[in-house]
Amino acid sequence: MAPKKAVLKRTTRLNPARDANRTSDDSHTSGTGVRRTKRVTREYTYQDFMKCQPLYFKGTEGFVELTQWLERMETVFCISNCLAENQVKFATCTLLAGALTWWNSHVRIVSNDAAYVMT
Repeated sequence: MAPKKAVLKRTTRLNPARDANRTSDDSHTSGTGVRRTKRVTREYTYQDFMKCQPLYFKGTEGFVELTQWLERMETVFCISNCLAENQVKFATCTLLAGALTWWNSHVRIVSNDAAYVMT
């Protein structure tokens, strides 16, 4: 047996304090008999979205501005794990000027519910 393997094997057997806190499924307890649970992830909010500093979109700079805005939105949604059901709602809050006017007229045409379920 190689020296490294022998040391690993010996230290594994000689650590009863650690082994006492192991449960049968290899999770650990805190020594109090209370099993640690997974952290509950909280819902991603509009405040969380705004902390990612999304770009605002006016619709006046043409294709380049639109492309940059779309790429930034996709990046923000990806890294923040924003739920798909919130993406349109959050993204439309970054529309300004002509882009916001267009969005509002679109909502009037297709209805509020239909506009916000777009993907």
